[in-house]
Amino acid sequence: MAAGPLRVAVVLVNWRAAEMTLRAVDAVFEQTRAPDHVFVVDNGSADGSAETLRLALAGRAGRASLLVNERNLGFGGGCNPAINAALAGGFSHIWLLNNDAVPEAGCLAALLDAASAASGRVGAVGSLLIDPAGHHEPHFGSWMRPAALTCGNVEAQGDLDRPYAWCTAASLLLDAGALADVGAFDEGFFMYWEDADLSQRLRAAGYRLVCAPAARVLHEAGSSSTSIPVQRYLWHFASQRRFLRKHHRHYRLALFWLRGKFLLKALFDRDLARFRALLSAQR
Repeated sequence: MAAGPLRVAVVLVNWRAAEMTLRAVDAVFEQTRAPDHVFVVDNGSADGSAETLRLALAGRAGRASLLVNERNLGFGGGCNPAINAALAGGFSHIWLLNNDAVPEAGCLAALLDAASAASGRVGAVGSLLIDPAGHHEPHFGSWMRPAALTCGNVEAQGDLDRPYAWCTAASLLLDAGALADVGAFDEGFFMYWEDADLSQRLRAAGYRLVCAPAARVLHEAGSSSTSIPVQRYLWHFASQRRFLRKHHRHYRLALFWLRGKFLLKALFDRDLARFRALLSAQR
């Protein structure tokens, strides 16, 4: 990773969950290796979150900043203003952290240790994500089977070395130089698959993705979209379609198969609302 002094900026995005975001901020400042600055972005909440965050962060003057988006720009669009501010501020590393994620106290130190210990040019280091309810196995990210368009969990470094593999941005340490090289998130991904796209761009530019097993994070996956299940599927469909268009070798065939899979799954689940929404999304 980057040479020179280690200066870490954290990026957290809030959307109508100020208390949850502040819980994540507290966990960040309780790290054994504390970050140098925390950027919190209110992503167009329009529910008073921005003022709540502003008042709470005032007590951390000089160590935390609040940025406010006028409207909800999705995850990537929410992160990008803070990423750009961190790059302009000369930070060596940027730690992306979901506001529904709670890192253990040694998480940041473990991420930095894994970055420095790895060989080659390391662009990103993934954390071990643990579901507090135990519904999902611990993992660092996902990898896609290019023929079936199904995904498996990244459980070890070998999985992350697969051609279509990525680290999950729920807790992800990025090298600032690598990010400046390939660019921030593609805001064409409103929600989901933006981290897969960023990982692919890093790999294409010659950077490695690395796992940090000691960087443990409790993550309540999907908490930002559980109340809107149909919209969640539409976001998944649109984002995976964009990812395939950008990165799949046989993307036309892949897009045809993707449409069929999503429609068949909706029929299998007897979810006519989702089926109709997917039909409309294809027009």
